[in-house]
Amino acid sequence: MAVRSPIAIGFYPGSAGVCESALERYLRKASSILSKREKIVAGIVPHAGWIYSGQTAAAVYYNINRLSQPQTFVLLGSVHVAGVDKPTIMAEGSWETPLGEIEIDSALANYLLKECPDLLIEKLESHLMEHSIEVQVPFIQHLFPEANIVPIMVPATNDSPPLGDKLAQLLKGKKVTVIGTSDLTHYGLNYGVKSVGTGMKALAWVKEVNDKRMIDLCMSMNAEEIIPEASKNMNACGPGALAATVAYARALELTSGELLHYTTSYDVEPIGDPSSFVGYAGIVF
Repeated sequence: MAVRSPIAIGFYPGSAGVCESALERYLRKASSILSKREKIVAGIVPHAGWIYSGQTAAAVYYNINRLSQPQTFVLLGSVHVAGVDKPTIMAEGSWETPLGEIEIDSALANYLLKECPDLLIEKLESHLMEHSIEVQVPFIQHLFPEANIVPIMVPATNDSPPLGDKLAQLLKGKKVTVIGTSDLTHYGLNYGVKSVGTGMKALAWVKEVNDKRMIDLCMSMNAEEIIPEASKNMNACGPGALAATVAYARALELTSGELLHYTTSYDVEPIGDPSSFVGYAGIVF
């Protein structure tokens, strides 16, 4: 069985003790952020370095732990590596982090492969250097030590909403939570985007206009508009994962999402005038 080794150390602590301490710190702060839902079936989280996005992700995982106890997390990752043209699953083996190994739910993964021949392919090598799913795994290991995962990378294609619809059909009634990962607007000179210049005006525009457009689409369950919106306004790096997650929740007859936490890297580390920063949202369904 393949063991997928960690490649995103630096996004989160590389030693078990420091990693656990960081998780506990984020989760303590998240304990004041309470979802109004009775149950959570899906969530959207960022995947940047924990120093910037860990608190936002923690709000989602804390509430899943409080309201639901999934046996398996289906993790829909963004795609930052080449060669991923279709949703790509790793169906066997385990993932390693500083907290140990977590097993892939191979029975469920192979069931999804069998039932989604036009929407999913198995491609182990696509997962080996992608970080977006890996940074979620320690949260799951810490809060859900008995849970397994099914990792799926979801590129920004027309397959994304149909994949979410199909997953809802196949996973209905199972103890599964779907998590989609994406950061939001990457703004500033570091990212080649400076629509409204720099400074506090730029920060306000990202928060109140550009990121809000994407968050509103997710909250209103408008899966089909997410990828076109990201293509036009560059306000998500994982729009395929977002679209699939929203479509999944919508197919389970949910009518809206709930925004638990929003921040930017500048809010977390407000040094100097805002010039380059990234937005992060934590949403549950």
